[in-house]
Amino acid sequence: MTTATKVHVQIGEVKTGGPGELLTAILGSCIGLGLLYPSRQIYGLAHCLLSNSGQQSDEISGRYVDQALKSMISLMKITPDDYRKIKAIVVGGANMTMPADTEPSRLVGSINSTTAYKAVRKQGFRNIYEDIGGVVGRQITIDCTTGEFTVAEIPRFGG
Repeated sequence: MTTATKVHVQIGEVKTGGPGELLTAILGSCIGLGLLYPSRQIYGLAHCLLSNSGQQSDEISGRYVDQALKSMISLMKITPDDYRKIKAIVVGGANMTMPADTEPSRLVGSINSTTAYKAVRKQGFRNIYEDIGGVVGRQITIDCTTGEFTVAEIPRFGG
């Protein structure tokens, strides 16, 4: 029995994986942005802290949603001809504190979620899985051997 190597994607990181690896991230208001390209056996996961960088560069970074998407496309050597073969994943964006006096759409989790979905659509990806919002954290795991992924909720302490 073979054991997969677990690759933790920390805040602000973008990583790619192949057979024998599991990409994983624990998310609250951050966004887990994933690209799955099973026919080429390459997968990417970014752990995005914020929505827009204001100015994209060639730097490989997952700190901002827009830069993370550009970074994964570069690392995975994806071209527009490949887009139909790829599944995009947008996970997280929870409003962990849910202050009573703030409109939920103005909280960082909601802003991150909206920005991530729009960025993926604008890039041209259409096969998108979403598990966003709410008030609980999540853990995303991408199995780079099978191409399958799981999203598990992380219960809040005290209820």
